[in-house]
Amino acid sequence: MSETCLRRPAVVNSPVMSRDLNVDQIKNLWVLDLIIQTGSLRKAALQAKVSPSAISQTLSSLETSVGKPLLVRNKGEVVPTQDALSILEVVRPAFAVFERLKDLSSVQAPQMSWLSFGTYESIAVDILPGLIHRLKSTLPHLRLSVRVSRTANLLTMIRKGELCSALITEVDDLDRFYAKAVYEDQLGFFVSAKHPIAKMGWGAAKEYGVGSLAPGKDGLPRYFNRFIKQLGSLKPSVQSDSFETLRSAAAAGVIVSVLPKRVAHRNDDLIEIFPEGSKNNEVGKHRILVVSQSNCDTDEVDFLAIEAARLLNRN
Repeated sequence: MSETCLRRPAVVNSPVMSRDLNVDQIKNLWVLDLIIQTGSLRKAALQAKVSPSAISQTLSSLETSVGKPLLVRNKGEVVPTQDALSILEVVRPAFAVFERLKDLSSVQAPQMSWLSFGTYESIAVDILPGLIHRLKSTLPHLRLSVRVSRTANLLTMIRKGELCSALITEVDDLDRFYAKAVYEDQLGFFVSAKHPIAKMGWGAAKEYGVGSLAPGKDGLPRYFNRFIKQLGSLKPSVQSDSFETLRSAAAAGVIVSVLPKRVAHRNDDLIEIFPEGSKNNEVGKHRILVVSQSNCDTDEVDFLAIEAARLLNRN
């Protein structure tokens, strides 16, 4: 990192920052930039995968170091001060370097002309943009094919040789496949954060009903069934093959939806509610894995696993 990237702008009279600009302060400045880019402390916390209070403490520490306010809060929105913009104008090039270094640290893409895999719609939404960007920069002539389906269909296509690999959630009977875990997720009950349903707590499930993933031909995964048992005598009133559809219904304020937290936290328009007597629901934890036939090219499968892990953990 060049010294020019970290040069103190003349408009900022901050002897503390100019004398002691260290790694922690660079991280704090990254948090400030994240708050401004996302528009709120809560959205920044979701993207950074920390609590809103941690984001607030980081901001307070940075403002103390600079000696000036850096954000103006107005009705839930945040507006950067001119001092904040002047500082970020200098350090943002360094953030861009860090992003490029992330890609350099990724596994080297194997030489291939075609990559074909299957997954669910909700996973494809999360990883496809980043994967396309990665492949265009390393293998610009590669052809990419992504099949979207349910677990049973994806495993059948792998067994028949129609697919080399697939990104799926954990299920039984994967011993015959080559499998690598790439991400851990957890189910939750979610409602719209901007609708009166949000104030009802668990009563929303009884009044509005619950939307859930529809069983496939092999039923639902074991972890999903354990989670649904928390409903007791209350049964899902809406079922869908698509988490994206359930998410849209929840965001509209018309239903409580069972969603993976990875899907629910993509934006900040949903909040989690908990069954009566539960405040920290550990039920519903599960892994996402890359699976393939053991005779497939393991370099290709390992590349997909590493890239999927990088992208899912970054979202």
